[in-house]
Amino acid sequence: MTSTPLTADADPPGEVPSKIVAAIDRLSRARRLHRQAVASAHGLTVLQIELLTTLSSGVPAEPSVAALAREIGVTAPTASDSLRVLGDKGLVSHRPAENDRHRKVMSLTADGARLAAEAERSDHAAREAVARLDSTEQDTTLASLLDIIAGFVDVGVIDVARTCTTCRFHQMSSAGNDHCTLLQADLAPADLRVNCPEHVPTSA
Repeated sequence: MTSTPLTADADPPGEVPSKIVAAIDRLSRARRLHRQAVASAHGLTVLQIELLTTLSSGVPAEPSVAALAREIGVTAPTASDSLRVLGDKGLVSHRPAENDRHRKVMSLTADGARLAAEAERSDHAAREAVARLDSTEQDTTLASLLDIIAGFVDVGVIDVARTCTTCRFHQMSSAGNDHCTLLQADLAPADLRVNCPEHVPTSA
């Protein structure tokens, strides 16, 4: 039986890293489409939805315009323009920072919190797909993705990551377990965080 030759569009054989990157890109596009549907239904952009969900997550702890811009990976003027629109729509409000009255700290209004929750619920299809994996596969997948994120941080692809594996409090114990020196505890795979409010970058 002869095998069918690869076409020009087929995946190159043996290029597993390239295939993983392509798979991550495919997943990112799918998630963006879900967020776009929510954004379009409310006359917003995906960036504005990202700002709402970032504020909803509680990090950064003091969400100024500059801090939110760093968190999402856009310029401060871009974040400021989107936040102004969200303010005009009654979805975010601001107050002076406690230690700098000239700096604005952003927060969600009740309507903004409801819309952020709706955006998070739009990811249900992705969560259901992941839930089909057994617990061991889920743990392995999470650990692998956190390692990839750490690699992206190392080479400068990602500027802000609040994951365990990019935190100065993370280390491997003598038994080979993930360990948090802040909590003084070993971490099970399911305990590893993707968005930790206590995160301190390893470079800090």
